[in-house]
This record gives sequence, C-alpha cells and structure tokens, in this order.
Amino acid sequence: MSEILTKNWCVAAIGLLALLAMAACAPLPGPAQPTVTAAAASPTAVTLKAETSTPTAAPATPAPTPPPSINVAASGEVIPSSGQESAYLAVDGDLDSLWNSGRIPLGWFRIALDGPYLVNKVELVIAQTPPGPTTHELWLGDGSGARALYQRLISGHTEDGQTLEITIDPPRNITEVLIRTVQSPSWVAWREVRVFGAPSLDSPLPPLKLSKVAAGLNQPVQLKHAGDGSGRLFVVEQPGRIRILRKDAASNGGAVWSVDATPFLDISERVSCCGERGLFDIAFPPDYAAKQHFYVSYTNYDGQTVISRYITTSDPDVADPASGEAILKIEQPHETHNGGRILFGSQDGYLYIGSGDGGAPAFNDPDNHGQNPGTLLGAILRIDVESGVKPYAIPASNPFTHVEGHRDEIWAYGLRNPWGFAFDRQTGALFIPDVGNITWEEVNYQSATSTGGENYGWRITEGSACFEQWGCVKGEPCDVEHWICSAEGQTAPVAEYDHALGCAIVGGAVYRGPGLPDLQGVFLFADFCRGQIWGLRGGPQGKWHSSLLIKASVPVSAIGEDQDGNVYVIGYQDGVISMITEE
Repeated sequence: MSEILTKNWCVAAIGLLALLAMAACAPLPGPAQPTVTAAAASPTAVTLKAETSTPTAAPATPAPTPPPSINVAASGEVIPSSGQESAYLAVDGDLDSLWNSGRIPLGWFRIALDGPYLVNKVELVIAQTPPGPTTHELWLGDGSGARALYQRLISGHTEDGQTLEITIDPPRNITEVLIRTVQSPSWVAWREVRVFGAPSLDSPLPPLKLSKVAAGLNQPVQLKHAGDGSGRLFVVEQPGRIRILRKDAASNGGAVWSVDATPFLDISERVSCCGERGLFDIAFPPDYAAKQHFYVSYTNYDGQTVISRYITTSDPDVADPASGEAILKIEQPHETHNGGRILFGSQDGYLYIGSGDGGAPAFNDPDNHGQNPGTLLGAILRIDVESGVKPYAIPASNPFTHVEGHRDEIWAYGLRNPWGFAFDRQTGALFIPDVGNITWEEVNYQSATSTGGENYGWRITEGSACFEQWGCVKGEPCDVEHWICSAEGQTAPVAEYDHALGCAIVGGAVYRGPGLPDLQGVFLFADFCRGQIWGLRGGPQGKWHSSLLIKASVPVSAIGEDQDGNVYVIGYQDGVISMITEE
C-alpha cells in the first residue's frame, strides 16, 4: 500500500499516500511493395485460438441490441506506441497503405473515438512480413477512464493481408479501442483497423451509494472478518492498533456499527509508523473460532516487514500483545513499497503475502527486484503457517520449490506494490491490484486453476505499456536500436487506468453479498487520490469489462468484506467506514 502516500501530490500531508505510493526481424514492406498485397489476395477471416469465458453478472444495465453499424474508426484520435506520422494510414480505408511502428513487439495501436458508440465488431487487417505466429490483445474502454482486456488472440500462423475479426457479444458502449501486440515475427503494424458501431448514449451507472456505518477510526487501512460467525469486523489502524466494529443493537436494523473502546490488539510500541510503514493487515486462519490465533503484518523499528502470530485471550474481544511470535521477516531496502497485505487462500488455506519491490526515492525499482525471483521483494508469497512446522512450511505445489536461484516462498512475481489483492470466495480466483509508477494503475487476475509462477511484468511493463525507464542503454537515446522491451512470458493485466484519473490503485473485494444481485462476482477497486470506485467483471481468460460505480468524496485506503459478502469502503483521511448499498 506504500506508494499511494508518497506519490499523491494532492494529499501529501496524508500518511497513507506514502503507504500505497506505496532477433532478427525483417522490416515490413512499404505500401508500394508488399509481399502479399491486399489487391492480390482477398482478406480472409483467420481462425484464432481465442481465450473466452462466460462473464459474471454485469454491474451495469446490459447494452441494447445495436442499430445497423458502420466503421467509426476514422472518427477518433489515433495514438500509436510509435510511428505517429503513419498512424492515420491504418484508419484511412485503403488496404494498400499501412501503419508501421518501426519496432518489434511490444507495441500498440489506440483509437480514442469521438464519442460513445455501441460497438459490435472490430476487424484487424494484418500487415506482417515474414508470416508466423502472433499474439494480440483487444482492450476496450467505456469512458469511465479504466479500460479492460476483452480478448486475447493467439494464432499459430498469420500473414500479410489476412483479417482478424472479433465479435463484441453482447455489443458494448465504448469510447476507446486499443490493440496490443505481444508477439510477432515482424514489426508491429496494421493495414487497417475497423471499429463497427453506432452512436449511443453512455450506459447508466447502477444506483449505488456509500452508506456510513462507523466513524472515529485513526488512519484505517484494512477491514477483515474472522469467519467465526460473530458478525464482528476488525479494522486495522496504521499506527499499530486493531479495533472491533460491531452492529449497534440500538440502531435501526443494525445499519450503524459501534467501535469498541478497548482495542482488539495494540502493538503500537513495536510498530514503526507512518508514511509507507506501519501496521498493515490482519489475517484469520481457517477455523479461527477453534484455533484462537491470528496473524498480522507490520513494520518494525529495524525497517523490516514482519509477519507475526498472536493469540486471543479468554476474552474473545482482546488479544494478548505479549504473545507475538515472528514467522517471517522481510528486509526492506527503502521506506517505500513495503507491501503488507496478508490473506489466507480461500481454497488451499495457505497464507498469501503481498511484498512490494522495496521502493527507492525515484520509485522505479532500480535494483529490478520485480524481475528477480531470487528475492522476496516484488512478489506474492505463499507459505504454510498452520502445518506445525516452525517457523513455516513451503507448500510442495509452490512453483519454484528447488529451482536454483528462486525463492521457494514465491507464488507469483513481477509486481510493484500489490496492496489489496483479494480472493473470490466462490471461485477461488485471485485479483491483484498493483500500484503503478508514473502512468498506469493495473488489476491482474489469476484463475483458481493456476499453478503459480506468473510474471506480471514490472518493471519491464507498467500496465499494458512498456515502462518508459526500462529498455535503453544508460546515456543512449531510447531509439529502436536500444529498445529491448518485450512482454513475452508475462501475464498481462486485465484492467488499467492512467494518472489522469488518480494516483494509486487500492482494493479490493469480490462482491458475494445478499443484497445487490447486479454486483454478484464483480471485483471492486478504487483510487486513493480521487476516490472513484470501479467494478470489474469478466471470466478466467477474457471479455473483461470495467464500469465506474461510485465517486467517493475522500481518499479510499481499502475495500473489505464481512462474512456475509457485503462490501465496505475505508476512508483513510476521515476515519469513516461505509457500506456499498443501493440508492
């Protein structure tokens, strides 16, 4: 959670912003001498291996059946990864002309439409020499500022003049199309990009609001339930206390919660706070009601991130602060990007730990911890703390056990500061928001069937784009001869937004509550600086869709859930806890 605090210039005085801010490739032929011209060979639909899935229930009203559509690509502004001077040639309707980035992948071609259109199809006419296997991604934006991965297109063979056709089913109201090329034997280029749709009004937002349920917290950063049927909520305060919220019996229907005067746990004397450090999180193991111990993560006065076990006293509302037993200590090179999220897996019962890249004054991971599986930094760790092995056991199914140069504890890597990751309690899928650097905030996704080992790209990529400080020889211009950015071998994010909308992403919970059927299965995430709250829906491998649900008025530090699946938003600055409800 660290970088949100340091990089939020708008609320620099607020401690949590610190907490979150916490190959040989032949050039393409020119228009006059293509290897296979569009005139010589009619474009044909390519049979693709397209990753698809059944979307969950949408957070917004489904789009209506579109009227007859036309190609609206030329109506918008074209922004390519490079080759700006030829970008218009990919939307000019002429198959004999093309846009050429002049670079090997990674590259992208983006069209910002001149308004919202109800789109039902996208066609991509290939410009490629030599032919061979390719991987492209189609991303869609709906005007909310966040865009989501709709479909990944993997082909064993494509060639110049072919057409990739992607049906948008059901049609969507969109304002932006981005095609990202991850793999190709050629430079990134397109003969034509067509977007078929008809003018449409934006889809209405669902009637949701934030209903205040509790106040008076001091720098709250997380909210958890114990899974013990007690109905209590546990709020983590960054300076070193954990407070219990309980429904006020005197209130109407229990809509208002009270804060216990006595903290559940107070270890403020051993917690180094604040900025990007402090008490980060609490995690209750499966069957906590019988075990009566739990885990916390915090920064000690040596600057280490500590995972420690504590015991509950005979009073279920008070833990023993002297019972702390350190399970794991992570050395931190800097006071930023210390991570700190801890969560038990919804299906395997192992403890998952979010570890940031360790930061630096420039926040750009100069030691490349994110791409170094030999360190515990920049990763999601998975350990077994309930087996009885001291201090912990390594699950035999961890992806890098006994792999030379890799830490056994690593479950996934390539992360900058994964604050607020969350499991879907119903499917076991894992959503991982990752705080960006200078441009992009992202949400990553791991299916329940994953065997781990994913590389989420940092610091080679930031969001779906190349990180601008990666890939060039020091002191040399960042031109094609020195550009070495590649996304091959990485797992791309499924949603992202840029810093025109905020500064640091926070999460997160998958809604599985009883009262809002339109939100079932939707992952909720927010931005710390501006307080927007988005909903992300989709499936294991494609057709993701993000919608702006609520505009909060204060910085949001986290989103949590109770045992019934209701979702709560934490206001860091004002110490208010709110529940997402219907208008």
